[in-house]
Amino acid sequence: RSPPLYSSAASDVYKRQYLDNWRKRIEFIGNQNYPSEARQNDIFGSLRMMVALRPNGTVAEIRVLQGSGHQVLDLAAVEIVQRAAPFDPFPAELRGEVDILEIIRTWRFMPGNAFSSR
Repeated sequence: RSPPLYSSAASDVYKRQYLDNWRKRIEFIGNQNYPSEARQNDIFGSLRMMVALRPNGTVAEIRVLQGSGHQVLDLAAVEIVQRAAPFDPFPAELRGEVDILEIIRTWRFMPGNAFSSR
């Protein structure tokens, strides 16, 4: 496991910027690939998912931590990560501090076919 990224204010800024860019990419891909079965059947919900990234931006692991209760949404969230990968490599300021970056987010599939990950 990597240590927390709280070693310096500068690296914290780079981490926040990296995570914000990651979230924007996930939301863009998620909204472009909203699951048609969910859209057609008005299936909505939220799930908690962990995505582990390597320093080069490739995905090391994807794990649903708490399912939405709808397999179509849980599978769609995993597929969104796979479609969006690989991600940008870590900035140099993070590479020396972290081996694997675990990102845990709540993924929301909402009415109006909107998707967010916050």
